[in-house]
Amino acid sequence: MIVNDNKDKGIQRRVFLRGLLGSVAGFAGVNVFTQAVANAQLGSSLGSSAPLSSWPGTSVDPHWGKNPTIPEQNGTGVVPVDDFPACAELPFAHGVMSGDPLTDRVIIWTRVTLPERDPAGVPGANLPNARPEVTWVVATDPDMTRVVKRGSQRALPEHDWTVKVDVTGLKPGSTYYYQFHHDGHASMIGRTRTAPAGRVDNVRMAVMSCSSYWSAHWAGLGYVADRNDLDLVVHLGDYLYDFIDKDELVRFRVGLEDLAHPDNRDWKNLAEVRRRYALHHSDPNWVRAHQQHPWTIVWDNHDIDPFYGNQLETPDVDVEETITLRDTMRAFWEWTPSRPVLGDGSGRWLLIDDGSYPEPQDPSLIYRHLEFGDLVSVTALDAQLGLPRYDDQRGTTPGTDHLPAGAPSLLGSRQFSFLKKNMSDAEERGVVWKSIAQQAYFSAVDIPDIKEGSSGTEKVKFGLSRWTDYPAEKKAVVDFLRENIHNTVMVAGDAHGSLGADLLSASALSNKYSSGVIGVNNRPGAQPGNVNAGAVRLTTGNIGGKNKRALSAGVEFAPTSMGRGGADDLIAGPVRIGSPGVISATRVTEQGLLGLNLPVQYMEWADHGYGIIHYTRESATFEFWFQNKYDPSSPDVLAHQMIAWAKEDTSHKVPRYPHQIDAVNLHGLPVKATRGSRSAAPAPAAQLKPR
Repeated sequence: MIVNDNKDKGIQRRVFLRGLLGSVAGFAGVNVFTQAVANAQLGSSLGSSAPLSSWPGTSVDPHWGKNPTIPEQNGTGVVPVDDFPACAELPFAHGVMSGDPLTDRVIIWTRVTLPERDPAGVPGANLPNARPEVTWVVATDPDMTRVVKRGSQRALPEHDWTVKVDVTGLKPGSTYYYQFHHDGHASMIGRTRTAPAGRVDNVRMAVMSCSSYWSAHWAGLGYVADRNDLDLVVHLGDYLYDFIDKDELVRFRVGLEDLAHPDNRDWKNLAEVRRRYALHHSDPNWVRAHQQHPWTIVWDNHDIDPFYGNQLETPDVDVEETITLRDTMRAFWEWTPSRPVLGDGSGRWLLIDDGSYPEPQDPSLIYRHLEFGDLVSVTALDAQLGLPRYDDQRGTTPGTDHLPAGAPSLLGSRQFSFLKKNMSDAEERGVVWKSIAQQAYFSAVDIPDIKEGSSGTEKVKFGLSRWTDYPAEKKAVVDFLRENIHNTVMVAGDAHGSLGADLLSASALSNKYSSGVIGVNNRPGAQPGNVNAGAVRLTTGNIGGKNKRALSAGVEFAPTSMGRGGADDLIAGPVRIGSPGVISATRVTEQGLLGLNLPVQYMEWADHGYGIIHYTRESATFEFWFQNKYDPSSPDVLAHQMIAWAKEDTSHKVPRYPHQIDAVNLHGLPVKATRGSRSAAPAPAAQLKPR
């Protein structure tokens, strides 16, 4: 059994963040009254909420009041065999998915849940000898009449009866529809798209992270599903969550009074990890978003940590705790449409041409690479598994050959070499935009450390991101990009807030880099009371005809979480989220962080949703889309829009420099949602059970 030294990490992070927020407020020089309000709210941010059944069906935030009364429980944690989360009909109760598209192939996925259940098994388990044969069909039309590929595969218990097929022989840049069949039953029809080849003029991607089932109603996933012009959905980790956050009790599948239930507590074994994926697949918007688009997914801590602990006090249950890191990684490969890579650490694809199940050679390797013609490359990294807490479970530590002696590495030398090779190859081929998808804020978003002897751009930092602990590796990445790569776009998640920043390894608090004047966004968010959604730069900082931000090696785009709480959730405590005091304290925090971190051009830390990146040969446009997580029918709100230019052009009134991200209005452009030039018919709507 693994010793759980991370049981209180979630709570520790909250305590750390509250201290950080208080420090930022102080640095920002707020007035005494606002400071007092903020401090009072920061000090009481662990308030809980009432059970879901007692909440009114409105968007008013229920996040205040006394701790709920939890009845005494003697639960075993054992649930009936047929108590299995789902929103579609058997046997394809969890929908369909596709992912990791290449020019000639794509992964398609489903899970088979038979009516005949194992009475002695765990919920969701089929009969032990069940090996149902599943046929699959791929067509070019949503009516499934123009069939181009078909085959069959058996759903096996060793894969948790999931079916994954690497469909080959497809055409580049083409939309396809797919469906699974078993014993006279058909799954919903899914839609996917292969990657384009050659010259490409535009590519559109949705970006998201931190999708806790309990923390939001996921209206945003419904809006992502309705978009017909996406080439890819990128999920940056915390694809699912291992526990309920005590400060974010938005919804439950089963009542809060049953904290022994495996859907209300931390997982204990592999079967319960698989069940957690099923729980997320019981949400109609989740299922629809996967049905309509191909995805690429990387994991983060909540996806793979064997024990992260509970934030709600749960009763002891009569379930043996056998969970391991290998179990959580195994479930990830089973329940995501992810294509494995070779086990040699090269990051090259493991290509399965015979229609058999694509099982990974080494389940710990998820870094991989996608190409979208000559316009966009996507290098997806693993910035999680290299953390020291996994060393004992992996039996190894990341290599450090690429760093100065004694410097720790998060990526490891093999992955760092993979990153350099992919980025260099894309540069040599003339790919316009080189994207790096990884889990955590990379640019400086932190407070200067007060350690004696530190100074200038090399100052050791104390910050919000895990990358703060790896300054040498951050510098190595940025130096390589600055010297060798044009037009890098770093996309990140994890911190539950929205960020747009230039790409630097430190805040560069010197006359070598300067940024613009700080102000507030003139657009509202989606959550009630969230006016002026975020702190922004009102000028580019490039004054006097000089490029004052030339040190930047690229740009970073980090959309907020798909529900997990930001600074406002931490600040609120017994005070209603959306109230003027909470919003004011959040806005102080955002402006303070911009003041301390010159590369940051935008930060919003209250609303939740997803992002859109619209790539063209001239620019990359970044959109922050927010939804009120407490309202299942929340509108989709474009709260902020930013842009980066592919080439320098000083002929404009405001010069356009590459490797810089700005609000679109600073370049005389209106805030107007981008649209792709392609529109493909959606997959037919499926009959899904309501929440």
